[in-house]
Parts: sequence; C-alpha cells; structure tokens
Amino acid sequence: MNTIQRIVKNAAVLYAAHVVTALFGLFLTIYIARMLGDVIFGKYSFALVFTALFAVFIDLGFTTLIVRDVARDKSAAPKYLGNIAVITAILSIITFGLIVLIINLMHYPQDTTTAVLIFGVFIVFNAFGNLFRVTFRAFERMEYEALTLIVCRVITFSLALLALLLGYGLIEIACVFAIGGIIDLLLSSFICIKKFARPKVEFDFDFWKKAAKVALPIGSISIAAMIYIRIDTVMLSVMKGDAVVGWYNAAYNLVRALEPIPFFFGTALFPVMAILSVSSQGSLRIFYEKSMRYLLILGLPLAVGTTLLANRIIPLFYGDQFAHSIIALQILAWDILLFFLYVPLGRVILALDKQNQIPAIAGGCALINIILNLILIPPFSYIGAGIATIVTETVLFVAYFHVVSKYLYRLPFHKIVAKPVVACLVMALFVHFCSGINLVLLILSAAVLYFGVLYLLKEFSQEDINLLKRATKISKDYRS
Repeated sequence: MNTIQRIVKNAAVLYAAHVVTALFGLFLTIYIARMLGDVIFGKYSFALVFTALFAVFIDLGFTTLIVRDVARDKSAAPKYLGNIAVITAILSIITFGLIVLIINLMHYPQDTTTAVLIFGVFIVFNAFGNLFRVTFRAFERMEYEALTLIVCRVITFSLALLALLLGYGLIEIACVFAIGGIIDLLLSSFICIKKFARPKVEFDFDFWKKAAKVALPIGSISIAAMIYIRIDTVMLSVMKGDAVVGWYNAAYNLVRALEPIPFFFGTALFPVMAILSVSSQGSLRIFYEKSMRYLLILGLPLAVGTTLLANRIIPLFYGDQFAHSIIALQILAWDILLFFLYVPLGRVILALDKQNQIPAIAGGCALINIILNLILIPPFSYIGAGIATIVTETVLFVAYFHVVSKYLYRLPFHKIVAKPVVACLVMALFVHFCSGINLVLLILSAAVLYFGVLYLLKEFSQEDINLLKRATKISKDYRS
C-alpha cells in the first residue's frame, strides 16, 4: 500500500468512527436536552465542560509525543508507554484533587457538584484509554482506534438512553459516562498490548525530563486551547445561570459535531507529516496545501449553510424551548470554517517540531477570550460569548498561518479561496429563494449545486481526480 492509500485508509476508518461516534453523541445530547429541559441540560453541559478544562492537565502533550516519536521508531513504544503511563497516573491524582477542591469552593448546588466529581472520574479513565489509543495512530493502524471509539460510544449511548427512558436524570447520566471510560481503558489497553506493545513501566527520570521539555509546550497549547474554546460555558454559568448555558451549548454542540472532519484528516496525516518533515519538506508542502484546500472547500459551505438554516435546524432538533439558540448557532456557525482551517495548521506546526513557537499564541488567545467574555457576556449574554469565540479563533488562525508561512511555505490563500466563495454565493442565493422546501431536500440540492459550480469553475484538477482514483483502490490493496 503506497503512502497516499495508507493515509486515505487511515483517514477513512477514523472518519467513519468519528462520524458514528459524533452522531451517537449528538443524538444523546439532543435527547438529554429534550428530556431534561434547558436548566438540567445547562448543568450537564457545565459539568462536562468544567471537567474537560482539567482533562488537559492530565495529558499535557505527552500523547502527542507518543504519536510523533513512535511513528519514527516503533521499537520505542514500550518505553514511551510505560514512562508516560506513570506520569499520567501522577497527573491524574493531582488533577482530580484540584477538581474536588475548586468545585467545592464554588458552592454550586449538590447535584451539579456530584455530577462534576463523577465526570472527573470519567476524564481520568479516558486519559489512560487515550494513552493506548494514540499508539494505534503511531503504528498507522487507525482501524483499532475506530473500533474502540465506536464500541465505547455505543455502550455509553445505550446505557444513557436506557437511563433517560427509565426516568433517571443528571447524576445517573454522569455515572454512565464513567462506566464508558472504564470500558474504553480496558478495551484500548487490551488491543495495544496484544497487537503492538506492552508498556515497560519504569521511572526513567532522564526520559521524563527530555519528554517534558518537548511535551509541555504542546500541553500548554492544549490548555490554552481548551480555555478559549470552552471557558465561555463556565463564565456563562457563573454570570447568567443554567438555562443560558443550555441555550448556548445546544448551538455549540451542533457546530462541534462537525469537528471529526478536520480532526480525522489531521490525525491521519500527522504521522506521515512527522516523517516528511525530516525527509522531504517539498512533499510536506504538497500535503499541507492540499489539506488546506480540501478542508476549505468543505468548511465554507457548511458555515454558510448553517447560518442560513439555523432557524429551521434548532426547532427541528431541540424544540421551541431552545429558540434562543438560533442566533447563537448563526454566530457559532463560522467556527466551523475556522477549525476546519486551524486544525491542519496545528498539525503542520507540530510535525515541524516548532511547538515551542506557539505557546505564546495559544496563551494570548486564551487571554483574549477571557477578556472578551468578561466584556461581552454581562450585556449580551450568550450572544457575547459566541462573538468572543469567533474573534478568538480568527486570531488563532491568523497566528498559526503566520508560523507555518515562516517555517515551511506561505500558502497563496487568496487563490484557493476565490472559487469556493463564488460557489458559496450561488448556493446561498439558492437557499434563500428556496427556503420553503423540505429541509433535507434543500440541503442535498444546495450541496449538489455547490460542487456543481466548483466543477464548472474547474476547481478540481486532473491531479485531484487521479488522487481520488488511487484512493478508491485502498480496499483491494488493504485486503491483500
């Protein structure tokens, strides 16, 4: 199997897994919102986001280090897994202690506090499961990651749905997530040890120092990213209450449901990018340009379409009690385009070993987001939080683009954006004048029109067509 086919195979299985898990997750989120109402859904969203803010302190960039370094030297897997497992255990104890301390100091209602503590248990198990899952990426066998993701999400979804149907509420749903985390750890560790590498548990302090020197800048980026992505939920909870958190997260969850598209693409590319960064920077430029172009072609119409159809999407999924979420979705829809673009940029920066260049960028974005939320949330509530998110991630995209332009290649962005913009304008006019037809038919027709206009504008070259033809041979070659 050649490099392109291997990339697309890994991308395909990850995409399938993340689409399936995202759909299950989105359906569960919608069902929780509809069954429990905006106030309890706000508490659920707060507990989930609050613990997610702490989850990055357990990882601190060490799993990314596994992917990058083990992809280059597979024999190093036992040492990396063993040492980083010990580090993860230490960080888990510290992090969970912080969660207990801070949530009790905030004096939230007992049900919210209990849910936070249970979700805290979940993030610990999930961190260890992820430690083993990233090894599948390093060996470029993403089908095993796909398997674990789907199995665990289906189990979590089924148990949560059963709990809701039996009349249970917030605490029981949190317990279901904790159970899913345990199953994730057991399954991921079993596959990793059986198929790839058994962790060599040791206390190699020299390794820890060297690993921390590389990982911590990556971890600082993750911490800052989690702050500017999700701190708004915590700030809304403190300033405006549970119902507002529910309205905002109803919209935000729909937007984030599309995150698997750039994520799977970047994850599948990353091991190859890490290799090309030291063997062929010319090839790395090609991968970078194509990934940005393809993700722009996908992300732009999704952002435009979501903005135009938000007033039909929210009532369809959540019902009339979430009508406030419409304007939030119209604002946050543009986050789709932004994370479609900055995710591949971030992978390129890591592959180039330039992670030390961007902690200041990520920290600056986190600071900007906090300041904007402090200014905008009091007068504009969740609308202000949405605006703060878009401004912050625009700054992030510009900064990442500058770093990649400096150390690899300045992409002629104006050239790759022109034709998709024209196609989107045509699509937007169609959606506006035909807004009364069936929603599914409208979306499908708009998608066909968009790609049809791109084809007429000759956006797809013969090289793109050849790439697609080579990708279609994956199944046959992979089975052989």
